Amino acid sequence: MERPNLECRMYESKYPEQNTVVMVHTSGVSEIGTSVSLLEYNNIEGLIFFNDNNTNCPHRNRSFTSFIKCYFAQTPVFQAEPMEPAYVLRVQREKGCVYLSKKWVSEDAAKACKKRYYKSKLVHFIMRQVAENLSIDLEDVYTAIGWPLYRKYGHAFNAFKLIAHNPDPILNSLTNEIVEVGPDGEEVTKVEPAVTVEMKHALVKSIRNFIEIIGDCSCAFAFRFKGI
Repeated sequence: MERPNLECRMYESKYPEQNTVVMVHTSGVSEIGTSVSLLEYNNIEGLIFFNDNNTNCPHRNRSFTSFIKCYFAQTPVFQAEPMEPAYVLRVQREKGCVYLSKKWVSEDAAKACKKRYYKSKLVHFIMRQVAENLSIDLEDVYTAIGWPLYRKYGHAFNAFKLIAHNPDPILNSLTNEIVEVGPDGEEVTKVEPAVTVEMKHALVKSIRNFIEIIGDCSCAFAFRFKGI
């Protein structure tokens, strides 16, 4: 049986928008600048030219070390990663490369990026758990649940907090339109649930388990999580 693909970007768009701030991980140094991976976009390649690279950036984010020690020490999704926010100067979709700057990241933008990333990381962890438990591709779980919730609630994390207490109104509202050709040759549009019963049960269980875990966790990240 073919193993499911558990690698996927966090957001529906394959690339970030220009003039936004994203979380990056330094992957190497070349003659012209620093190579980075965009953590929220499935580690697509980015480049920070030397004149846009401020290595003394005061907004450098700390890793998830305290959180990892608390519970997820063996979880690859939550591996410690040196990360920091970077400003998107331009996106070359045809080349699959993003050009960024550290100098243009304001303090407020860095804080907002960090807060969004923590939320997205938690959503991603739960999405991946569902995909693993059901042996399906992670992108299929995002297509059915994650990205529609991002569109409707601003961030899927906001919906997850509601799902933990009352999942049916939210998850039952997610539908797909299927176009079929009827017996008369005319196209007929059918509306079907996007979330299967198995997917719903796996998602709700993962969210509630996670909430139960952080409720008993005294580490610094748990307190940050409760406030986001």
